[in-house]
Amino acid sequence: MKKYELLEHTADVRVRVYGKTLELLFKHAAIALFGLLVNYKPKKTKTREISLEAETLEELFVNWLNELISIFYSYKFLPSYYNIIIVDAERRKTMHASVKGELFNPYDNKKVNREIKAATYHNLAIEHDKKGYRAEVIFDV
Repeated sequence: MKKYELLEHTADVRVRVYGKTLELLFKHAAIALFGLLVNYKPKKTKTREISLEAETLEELFVNWLNELISIFYSYKFLPSYYNIIIVDAERRKTMHASVKGELFNPYDNKKVNREIKAATYHNLAIEHDKKGYRAEVIFDV
């Protein structure tokens, strides 16, 4: 199963992400995000812990991607490894991720492909079937 694919979009970047589990879906979404952002494979020299809550799975998904974007630009941290645990309870969705990577200057034009401002809710969809999970997200560039 492929991790993600780029889809046609007029102004922004639209991505379809796949995962057999929710954790793999979120991991592959992060891989897609940073594959779009940079042309560089970071070392696993630093670790960051991320904990998030949301009322819906879609909200948790967007919060996850936007948290990663924020960490990239605010703390100059580029992840390359994701250990994710998601609890999909009836009324509250929570996740904890241990993310490894390295410090990276996002303003180094030699390694940055494009700037991504945010993951959006526009046409956001998360689906589940017997093959696993599939999500479509649009990144504002």
